[in-house]
Amino acid sequence: MGEYLSCEEVKNLIIRIKSGDNKAWESLYYNFEKYVHKCAWNRLKKLNMSENQKKDMEEELYQAGWQGFLAAVQTYDPKKGEFLTYATYFIDGEMSKTLKLIWNYFEITENIELAKIPYAFEKGISVEDAPDLGSYSPERRVLQIMEILCLLTDEEHSLSKSELGEMLRLYRIAKYHNGTPLENPRTLADTVEDMLMEVNPLSYTDENDQEYKIKYKGYKEDRLKAKKNKETGKKAPDITEFSYIHTFAHEELDRLIQLVCFSDMLSNEDKRQLAAKLASTASVYYRTPFLQPSADGKEKLRFYPKAIHGRFSGRKFQDKRPFAENIKLIQQAINNLCQIRFKFNCYTAEHEMIPRSEYLHVLSPYHLVVYHDHYYCIGLKKENKRIWHYRVDLMSDVEILTDDDKKTVPIDVCSFEGLPICNAYWDPEKYMAEHLYMAYDEPREIRIKIRNTDYTIMHDWFGDHYKKTNQPCEEEYDIVEVRTSPNMMVHWAMQYAGAVEVMDEEIRKKIRDEIKKLQEKYL
Repeated sequence: MGEYLSCEEVKNLIIRIKSGDNKAWESLYYNFEKYVHKCAWNRLKKLNMSENQKKDMEEELYQAGWQGFLAAVQTYDPKKGEFLTYATYFIDGEMSKTLKLIWNYFEITENIELAKIPYAFEKGISVEDAPDLGSYSPERRVLQIMEILCLLTDEEHSLSKSELGEMLRLYRIAKYHNGTPLENPRTLADTVEDMLMEVNPLSYTDENDQEYKIKYKGYKEDRLKAKKNKETGKKAPDITEFSYIHTFAHEELDRLIQLVCFSDMLSNEDKRQLAAKLASTASVYYRTPFLQPSADGKEKLRFYPKAIHGRFSGRKFQDKRPFAENIKLIQQAINNLCQIRFKFNCYTAEHEMIPRSEYLHVLSPYHLVVYHDHYYCIGLKKENKRIWHYRVDLMSDVEILTDDDKKTVPIDVCSFEGLPICNAYWDPEKYMAEHLYMAYDEPREIRIKIRNTDYTIMHDWFGDHYKKTNQPCEEEYDIVEVRTSPNMMVHWAMQYAGAVEVMDEEIRKKIRDEIKKLQEKYL
């Protein structure tokens, strides 16, 4: 690899990383950071665009390549081949997908490979290769224009009249391999005019602004009057800069996809299908941290969906937007394996949330989970190097941590079994069962006596992670074993005092001590 690490060094680093060696992770991170940037620039050099355009595109292309690199690290088996070859396949694949989406459609050369535009179906077809197969009916022309506007425009991106014509030509070549010259420009203009009259209100008012399906420069002017003027020989004002107004704004799509992905009422496949359908209603410019393209062309969830297994409580937050943004930002940090910084808060008697202090917590976020209606971020704390759980709704001022050069700071790794960079299976439901009330103490096996008709209590709290023992017990009762937090078991057993009995003597003593304190307080 020249200035980079050797293949053998990389293999050894990956083995060390998956055993929790943070220094090995830092070495691999900074080594391949340079390599992914180099891959991005090698791809950009081949594109027919200005240097400024390439600089604008470089960061997004780098992020795509970095996602490919992370996927390679997570799935690589050191026993199989060289990592560089394996990783480059993933890096190039993600960059190619991104180029298809962020291609500068209006700096296209005459012999461009049309596979680089998102609706292309045949690679390597050029404008010069497409034969003249005849023109299209007015009805098909309308549908083609509408399809282009849906794909390539939104409230932040528009097409001029000339750009729309160019995209129509490329669309026909890519989809139908038909190089027939475009209709007369006046025909295209008349078609668009008629479309606007049909899909938009007849005249603009402040109240009907949201009813416009296609907006354009000067759309607030009276188009009906302009059309009548045109019929009487008067020149109507020219229209251009067309934007299709999609059903959902990007921010709305973020919230909808987030709710789908975090729902425990849907299967993983249902989540994937619904989230992908929602994303398909937007233009090609829409990005979401929750979905990514897969090799089979389908959208797949970008995080392990079973980690989000609780139900959304519907609890009214004072301001839902910061909470939703925190979730989105934390998920982005988890996707990119970088650290976050935030303040932790509490509530006052006046129902206001205020910081416990001005101290800024630094965390390497590993997972998001939902535990009894609360969202938690599980991660490695910077100061004491142990796993912590933070309630997301109590976090504020959340930001992705950057260094002095404005580069994101990679996560610290450790021997935690749920380390996201490892291939090992991590069961989030088992983890939460072992950490009752999301406690931090070390879980251990605890035996509990329970009536054999009350297993719903065990299932509600521990899911499938408890087992009935063969230990003899009185009639209608069983002894079950569960691995969980011994400290929190004290409070849990008192909560269900009429239904369960803890058999562990150490915990029984703690329960007796708590009962004595309660007697002193309430008697």
